[in-house]
Amino acid sequence: MSGPLEGIKVLDFTCAFGGPLLTMMLAEMGATVVKVERPDGGDETRAWPPLTEGGLSTYFAALNRSKRSLTLDLKRTEGRRIAHELADWADIAVENFTPGVADRLAIGPRDLRGRNPRLVYCSISGFGQTGPYRERRGYDPILQAMGGLMGLTGERGRSPVKSMLPVADLMAAAFSAIAVLAALHHRERTGEGQAIDMSMLDIMAAALTTVGTAFLLTGRVPERSGTENPARVPSAAFECADGVHVQLVPNQRQWPRFCRLLGLEGLADDPRFATPAARVEHQDELYPLLRERMAARPAAEWLEEFERDGIPAGPIHTLDTLFADPQVLAREIVAEIEHPAAGRLRVLRLPFRMSATPVEIRRRPPELGEDTDEVLGDLLGYPPEAIERLHADAVV
Repeated sequence: MSGPLEGIKVLDFTCAFGGPLLTMMLAEMGATVVKVERPDGGDETRAWPPLTEGGLSTYFAALNRSKRSLTLDLKRTEGRRIAHELADWADIAVENFTPGVADRLAIGPRDLRGRNPRLVYCSISGFGQTGPYRERRGYDPILQAMGGLMGLTGERGRSPVKSMLPVADLMAAAFSAIAVLAALHHRERTGEGQAIDMSMLDIMAAALTTVGTAFLLTGRVPERSGTENPARVPSAAFECADGVHVQLVPNQRQWPRFCRLLGLEGLADDPRFATPAARVEHQDELYPLLRERMAARPAAEWLEEFERDGIPAGPIHTLDTLFADPQVLAREIVAEIEHPAAGRLRVLRLPFRMSATPVEIRRRPPELGEDTDEVLGDLLGYPPEAIERLHADAVV
């Protein structure tokens, strides 16, 4: 069965995280993706640790499966000419240079869409193509900080905390994928491509959703609250007798059963805790009582009882326990692929489960430039002698 994007062709000028994840999603949905890399080392993440014994960057491997790698010197006139030919071939082009760089290399939207008006051209940058911060470089920790996430994250009364996951990069890929697919749909109806300007700062601000809207409507800046949700009590992590933490989120209907399970039946009718609003108001009195009870038994015992009584709860996994979880195993999120240098690799599948058009890993992460001759010959029709000359001239 073909993927949902079978027949779509993507020209990928991206490096690092957000852009490569976007193009990998398109590739594993069935698109043909040509990743353009510098001849002198390629995507910088190829060298980022940790590395496998075969020297493969796990960072690069996580974001660049199912693509073809073409090395191309975009600072050379002949290199730009090949990029233009690929733009004529492509349905989608994606870049995540600092704004202005693509235009200086003559591969910006005016250059490429001027040749191919059907092209959907997606630019991902830290701060967007307009505004006073336009030329600043956008790195995930900076966008977590400036986008409000770090200001919300951390324990009460303590310093802000960065997410270990690159949330700004992840959301840049996800939001950009939606925009690209919407633009493809528009093109199907009108025959017209378009330029897409994705700003990671815009994305982080938009992702604030309910928290951001609450501030805009009330003017109140929320305090950091760790694992607790200050507007829904109890909703927090509790340490159990074995040191394992359990996240609990019982609702009002479940509240009396939850109190009974903890042996704290009196709390259900206590006016301080009987309603959601009362629990929010008196959460500093309630949480110590709950934490004392939760610390009396191991996590597995509590989780078994909560499951039996329909109380929403789950363990806070570390990666070793996550990938041994029976639900994760049943969903087969981990796949195995072969790599010539690194051997057998365990990797994470994309989370799309589509009955008619499966999304799947189609190729291992490419070696630098390993598909250059194929792209030039099979996709662009270059004869072997022309390809040999491009190699000799260090254009590719």
